[in-house]
Amino acid sequence: MKEYKIAIIGGGPAGMIAAIRAAEILGPNAVCILEKNESLGKKLLLTGGGRCNITNNTPIHDQLNYYNKNKNFLKHSLYTLPQDKLLAIFEEKDLEFHQEDNKRVFPDSEDAHDILDILEEYLEELGVDVYNNTPINAQDIEHELNERMEPVFEIENEKISLNASKIIVSTGGITYPNTGSDGDGYKIASHMNHTITDIKPGLVSFNIDDFLLKTLSGLTLENVEVSFKDKKKKISVKGDILISHFGLTGPAIIDLSNRLLEKSDLTVLDDKLNLKSRDEIEELELFTNRITIDFTPDLTEEDIKNQITKDSPKNGKMAIKNYMKKYLPNNFIDYFLMKIDINPKKTMANITKKDKNKLAENLKRHVFEIESLEMDLAKVTIGGVKSKEIDAKTLESKYVEGLYFAGEVLEVAGPTGGYNLQIAFSTGYLAGQEAANSLKNE
Repeated sequence: MKEYKIAIIGGGPAGMIAAIRAAEILGPNAVCILEKNESLGKKLLLTGGGRCNITNNTPIHDQLNYYNKNKNFLKHSLYTLPQDKLLAIFEEKDLEFHQEDNKRVFPDSEDAHDILDILEEYLEELGVDVYNNTPINAQDIEHELNERMEPVFEIENEKISLNASKIIVSTGGITYPNTGSDGDGYKIASHMNHTITDIKPGLVSFNIDDFLLKTLSGLTLENVEVSFKDKKKKISVKGDILISHFGLTGPAIIDLSNRLLEKSDLTVLDDKLNLKSRDEIEELELFTNRITIDFTPDLTEEDIKNQITKDSPKNGKMAIKNYMKKYLPNNFIDYFLMKIDINPKKTMANITKKDKNKLAENLKRHVFEIESLEMDLAKVTIGGVKSKEIDAKTLESKYVEGLYFAGEVLEVAGPTGGYNLQIAFSTGYLAGQEAANSLKNE
């Protein structure tokens, strides 16, 4: 039976950086990664459309505000490996980075393979053993005391047989299941007496049953505000929306989906923590299926009415279709006017008070009905191993000595734009560091 100081279950970004940090402290042949796929980092290669949006340069103290109840839980992880320290790991291997809109950071090569190649290079240099095609199930792990009365984990199945003083679970969530993320980590955590919060797909797009809308696929609605009504308040996100072949997507929609799903009483896992079937998932009910788009968030409804009143006399012969270019993208105007039943050829001189009210109201509160969520396009998992059961300073279980968690298996999810990959790297780094430091003097 092989002997390791630390065994890491899951070879995604969190698992790889955990192994790298642990091996820096413990030296070669002390750390191993157990990966169910034929190679490491399958999901990493999909991030940022294959370009790898590795992080976001929003200051950490501002980022923390996105995480609500998990703000304090993530604080130590994000400050232990902030953005500059993360990027320096790759810059040491001559990979350079640039910042794009909304402070998103990408490698200059715009190729996620370069990120993965450098991580694998570090693993090889530091003597980390990697076992691919090695799935680990909850029943494969036994936690017991050795002859020195020290806790040890025995991992054994037909693929592997080893002992480890510590294990780090970094198996990911339930997004992109074809990359191996199918909820195995939740079963391992549950086997070790941890609570799994409701698991939901996060950062998803909305399927809208509107044929005419879908004919506008590829059109971007910039700087809008999209919202839904909670019981007591409006929850909204500002940003861009992209019309697609299935409905609505883009940063504002994707970020709002997290807020909507957090409010919805649903989970995609059954009582045995298995992923529900597609049919079962599609039947799940949302908190609400109605969203509202404000196309002019910097103007009030009265501002718009007053502006139309002011502009009408001097633009009397202008068709309303042409006038609306002031507020909407040209290709969207015919659709918008048709939906609110205003003839696009009507001139400004013939605009009625009712027309004016409809224009202002729908520019500020245009309603779309969500038919379903595009679950297959979910980018993160909402929910996971309950954060209150994990030490935020070390990411070690409060229930099982020597058990650590990192990455998407945790009960944390951020907005789109590099935040979730930063969480994966930061939590992985901290877990690897603390697990190794606890063994350094043994």
